[in-house]
Amino acid sequence: MTGNRIVPGVSWIACLVLLLGIGGCAATKKSARNKNADYSLNEAVLFTSAADTVFADEFLYVYQKNRIQDTATERTPESQREAMEEYLELYVNFRLKVKAAEEADLQRRESFKQELAQYREQLAKPYLTENRVTEQLIQETYERMKQEVRAAHILIEVPENATAQDTLKAYRLADSLRVLAQNGASFSMLAEQHSSDPSAASNGGDLGYFSALQMVYPFEKVAYKTSVGSISEPVRTRFGYHIIKIKDKRSSQGKVKVAHIMIRPNSENDSAAYQKARQVHQQLLTGADWNEMVERFSEDVTTKSQGGELPYFGTGNMIESFENAAFALKNPGDISSPVETRFGWHIIRLIDRQGLDSLEKMRPSLERQVERNIQAEVRQEEMVSTLKQESDYQANKANIAQAVYFLHAGDQAESTEPDRGAVLFAVADTTLEIGNFYDFVQKKQEALSADSVLAHQLYQDFEAETLLVYEKDHLADNNEEYRRILQEYRDGILLFDIMEQKVWSKAVEDSTGLKQYFENHREDYRWQERVEATILDAQSQTILEEAKQKLGEINGPVSEEVISETEGAFNQDTPLSLQIHQGKYERGEERTSVEAVIDQVTWKKGMYSQAKNNRFYHILIHDVLPPKLKGLDEIRGIVIADYQNELDRQWIAALREKYPVEINEDVLQFLGQQMEP
Repeated sequence: MTGNRIVPGVSWIACLVLLLGIGGCAATKKSARNKNADYSLNEAVLFTSAADTVFADEFLYVYQKNRIQDTATERTPESQREAMEEYLELYVNFRLKVKAAEEADLQRRESFKQELAQYREQLAKPYLTENRVTEQLIQETYERMKQEVRAAHILIEVPENATAQDTLKAYRLADSLRVLAQNGASFSMLAEQHSSDPSAASNGGDLGYFSALQMVYPFEKVAYKTSVGSISEPVRTRFGYHIIKIKDKRSSQGKVKVAHIMIRPNSENDSAAYQKARQVHQQLLTGADWNEMVERFSEDVTTKSQGGELPYFGTGNMIESFENAAFALKNPGDISSPVETRFGWHIIRLIDRQGLDSLEKMRPSLERQVERNIQAEVRQEEMVSTLKQESDYQANKANIAQAVYFLHAGDQAESTEPDRGAVLFAVADTTLEIGNFYDFVQKKQEALSADSVLAHQLYQDFEAETLLVYEKDHLADNNEEYRRILQEYRDGILLFDIMEQKVWSKAVEDSTGLKQYFENHREDYRWQERVEATILDAQSQTILEEAKQKLGEINGPVSEEVISETEGAFNQDTPLSLQIHQGKYERGEERTSVEAVIDQVTWKKGMYSQAKNNRFYHILIHDVLPPKLKGLDEIRGIVIADYQNELDRQWIAALREKYPVEINEDVLQFLGQQMEP
């Protein structure tokens, strides 16, 4: 709506002191005090006003959320009671004004609906399952990073768009291999013979150690859930079906930073490279300078100029032999024996080790990685799974299968369009039918035809979107905190709109009423004794004298043009060398530290000098003005603000008369007892 709105997320109730004031008639207090009373806060009525009933828990929520904490002195029961009663007056006024806005049908305006819908969309995000799933995945990933898994796998490749027949064939092969392995067949031999992973021919499917976010998510999820020595059920990823054997699990090794010297072999069986590496290693052990040896012997051109340094790395980021040797080093400065990789021979020097950072420190990085590495469809599956668990979800699997089959079977003779009114699933009091699904499909692709894979994906998308919409629509029913915050904002919009009509704009536009209010309160707007003066504020006495000479004799206020030219001439090389202040200064008013020098001189026409805080001042008092009544044009802004307060007080009094308020004193006392320090 307007740019004057309080930003979303800021409590409207927190602004009550600024908006409402405590004016108005006192409410009727009902019943004698009963010290032994005990109440259920969500059932106890704190006050009533016409058709408006406010329960104790509603008031206690806003009071505890927004009350100003007194840190200077400890509250006594009496002061606590006084503060609560004062806040209750504010809250009653607030509720009365919102009721007036509702009776004026301000909530029906399109601008109100748009603003509330926009805020609801923003507010809902952290409460929705989709975002909670992302947070759960961040937490889950961090916990998994504390552990490293060593696994072997057999991959039976299946294209993502494979037919149902080919998919089933691949699944059955993977499952049969799992049974063979469980019955004693060599897992590595089965991997060599059947795995679609090319590396299985040389490593028997062994993937080495890995941690979270280093494998595709479905694979990682099963690997971490499977115990050491066990073989998993077939797991589908975008590559196909995997069966996974867990060989070991260990605590995270963290990260290391190392430098290395690399000696490349000239041929596959070049023993000279190894001998050279041994000699370099021996020289290092006898005291040779590391950087000098790197410069002379290392053949890694990318790190040679940096002393052989590599970035920090963790498990699974380097060739296994290099990684094992690096993590085996215990103390900074330790040097490994020559280690062979496919690139050559390496001598490794430990620079630093790091453990796992805290979750809060890693959160921004983890959030980016989760968003990037855990694909949207995986998060959608997790989201839908969570929503189903939290909702009263019931599915008709037969109708779902029939709806999906017709979608990809299309015009085949044996396919008959199912009943569009048949229920697919229900969530609490909401049912979704085949017709809803087909409408969704037509909206997405304009035709009720799709291949098998797309048909299933479309149904999953429909289910996910429907559940998310349902969750948004019922979020206020299921989440008390969200409901209260949304209600605050909704009421706050109405409050601003009704205040604009009844108070703020009225005070500005009602010129006759404003003048009448000013005339009725003339004595409240009076100037005290004032002086009209010009103040020269200089960095040194020399600059002050030069400025006085440049300005010449000053008999009255200096024009803005002269002030600008004079300041510019002196401040061109050194800013703030000279500042010129002038105006009318009233007795007792607050001033800047510079203008306060006016209070240090005699208030008579003339010239005065002052030195303060290493600045030098020349003060010229042109005139002394006696006390007098202020004119409306001089203080229009102040008068408008006062008139607004008066209109507000009158309006509150009228609302109190129209909607008599009755406060349950027993409940109020009970609340005070709950808040006693």
